[in-house]
Amino acid sequence: MTKEVPADPFMMAGMMDCLSIAIENAVLEWGDTLEGFLDKFIRSGLEKAFSDQAPFVTTGCTGEELVVKVYERLTGQPLDIRVNPDMLQYSEYFWIGYAIALLVAEKGFTVREMLECIPPQEWLRLYHLGREYGDELLLEKLSKYMRTSKSI
Repeated sequence: MTKEVPADPFMMAGMMDCLSIAIENAVLEWGDTLEGFLDKFIRSGLEKAFSDQAPFVTTGCTGEELVVKVYERLTGQPLDIRVNPDMLQYSEYFWIGYAIALLVAEKGFTVREMLECIPPQEWLRLYHLGREYGDELLLEKLSKYMRTSKSI
């Protein structure tokens, strides 16, 4: 299942920024859906590297670069980064990436495990419930949600 992992604050911050911005960028700039991007993220193989906290996908690239890496791995075509300087909106998509990265860094869940337990549409519902939680309460609530899920 999951294990408590010591979290390096620098790595955690990089992971949360990277995945938060990647999800928001994929949806708002590339026109993907939350489900579509997360599926591509898993199929690209970058989800495993992210879940393993490999530096090149956590602190070694920006969220916008991660989106391009995901799409390039699946299409085999070089792509340009799409970014609007005013794009970062801290939307529900940003929050979802933040929450997922927080669970990876602090609780050792993989992204794949989380999506098996909490489907993308449920993450959107959880955003409305948990967006005001601090990190500690958010971790507590999401960890409990993961433990009580039928998938685990």
